[in-house]
Amino acid sequence: MSEKRRGPGYLPVLSLRVLLRRAGSSLLLAAVAALGVYAGCALHSLALQQQRAMEDAVNNTVIHCTVTDVRGMNADNLNLNSTYVESLLGRRAHRDPSLADMDKAVTNVKAKADWELVRPFDMILCRLLSFTSDERLEGAQVHLDPGWTEEDFQWDELVCIIPEGMEAGEYVDILPTQRENSLSLKVIGRYSGGPDNVIYCPFFMGWGDGLSHAFTIQACTFDIRDAARLEECKAKLFSTPFFAPPSMDARPDGFLTGVLVHDEVYLKTLEELRSNLDMLRLLQPLLLALMGGISFFAGFLVNRRRKREFAVMRCLGLRRRAIFAQVLGEQLALGLAGGLAGLCAALATGMEVHSGGLAFSGAVAGMFLLGAAVCATVAASGSVMKLMKTEE
Repeated sequence: MSEKRRGPGYLPVLSLRVLLRRAGSSLLLAAVAALGVYAGCALHSLALQQQRAMEDAVNNTVIHCTVTDVRGMNADNLNLNSTYVESLLGRRAHRDPSLADMDKAVTNVKAKADWELVRPFDMILCRLLSFTSDERLEGAQVHLDPGWTEEDFQWDELVCIIPEGMEAGEYVDILPTQRENSLSLKVIGRYSGGPDNVIYCPFFMGWGDGLSHAFTIQACTFDIRDAARLEECKAKLFSTPFFAPPSMDARPDGFLTGVLVHDEVYLKTLEELRSNLDMLRLLQPLLLALMGGISFFAGFLVNRRRKREFAVMRCLGLRRRAIFAQVLGEQLALGLAGGLAGLCAALATGMEVHSGGLAFSGAVAGMFLLGAAVCATVAASGSVMKLMKTEE
């Protein structure tokens, strides 16, 4: 029967029969396709996880900094001028251009300054930028009057909060040992669960006596604003004449003070993640070459043993292109079945399947079909007598 007289469904039926008759070879080729797809999805999924972990590390890591002396030996009782805190907050750019946009490099500045009080007796006045600036308030409950917020403590309002048990009216009169005149502060809230001898006021509160507003602070910490811009922020910080990395060789004189940037864990974590990601990216082309080679030779070798079968098909009147189409159709069916199985296995094991993994799988499938196509081309182009002499 000639090829023209056969129905359009003849080749698909014939291909199905061949696949069923060669069940072992068919399962082998499908397994190769499944393994290639699964391996591609697995490798790409691991790369995505490492990439996401690196992004999370950059976006969610808070890098703390501690102001110290120039040698990095002391972070408490610094007796540092309060203008350093103003510099970190970006409020002294008009005096020194190197301090411009400093608030874009650092954030969450915490500072405190304790003053002993003559009145009320045996009390302490603590200037602070936020309630977290003083570890003595850790775990304390602060209750502010309506209309006031913690941000008000970053400015110069003549207000304060006092301990829950302290007796006071609407105002409290204070006189520190550093001043000769007293000051009346409006009580805007109370706190409980903290020290019972500390009155807290805004950090930059003026005294109204015509003297300089500058004062000494005991401690100061802050955070890098953006971990992704760590080096840029450090360069900005250390480009000023006031801050430098601590060094045992530094001389404790002048305006320079040290800043410890606690970025060791962050940098180590980032380096490990980058190393893992680079390794996975290196493995992708190697795995593609390996799986592509296996797929190519699997498709080639399995179909190479079918030369006598191809010769019989030629004798029955099938044209070369029909044989070629049949072989490709068979391999495409096996590749799709195996690829779908590999994809389902990847999803079942919790892998993330994205375009990158699918592209890798498609490349493996392409090598699979290429091997079959090369064999089919060789088989279909040979003479019938030569094909018949090939032992199966």
